[in-house]
Amino acid sequence: MARTNVRKSPKGEQTRHKILDATIAVIASSGIKGTTHRAVAEQANIQLSLTTYYFTDIKHLVREAMELSAIRFVADNSNQWLQGFALIDSYSAADRRKLSVRKLLCEQLADLASRHMYDNIINRPQALAVEQIFFTEMMFSDELREIAHSHIYNLKQPFTKFCRYFNRVDPNVNAELMMIAFTRIQYMYLPLPPQSVKMSEIRMLVKRQLSWVMGLKT
Repeated sequence: MARTNVRKSPKGEQTRHKILDATIAVIASSGIKGTTHRAVAEQANIQLSLTTYYFTDIKHLVREAMELSAIRFVADNSNQWLQGFALIDSYSAADRRKLSVRKLLCEQLADLASRHMYDNIINRPQALAVEQIFFTEMMFSDELREIAHSHIYNLKQPFTKFCRYFNRVDPNVNAELMMIAFTRIQYMYLPLPPQSVKMSEIRMLVKRQLSWVMGLKT
């Protein structure tokens, strides 16, 4: 288990977070099987003895690093969702039923969502890579499965809220499909070099998904 007494000093907490950040980077580049105390120590540029002191169990270190990565990823997404919901709420419910308004809103939301997804791909590839590994490894680990299910639940909540604006019959189904589509779009571009990632292509895919949820013909 991880040692808890080291959390009492600010320097100890700083070192601990440095180890977790390094672990996230190693998981993203080498997967869980390639994540060892030595690999983490080299990534963090610290002594091997420090990683084993703060985290004696490599499984606990991997679990905590994945939890931290998931928390950060959801927080980053939440800020964008707040902007999206503020934009939707700037129109009245009556206005949102008008085709012209929904078309305009779809364009605005497509701009917002595609910019954020592009930013994730270019500037937060580690978080996306760790999440992808997360969902793959959950099939083989009960411990990671629990965290992954919690992460999926947290990711899905804003999608469900969004879908309720335009479909009160089965928003959960639409939210599930929308979340899968948005996640898949980001994973699809993740292996490409940055110069090959085109925001116009991402926007086209995002707009198609939004149009479907919002009841617009594509």
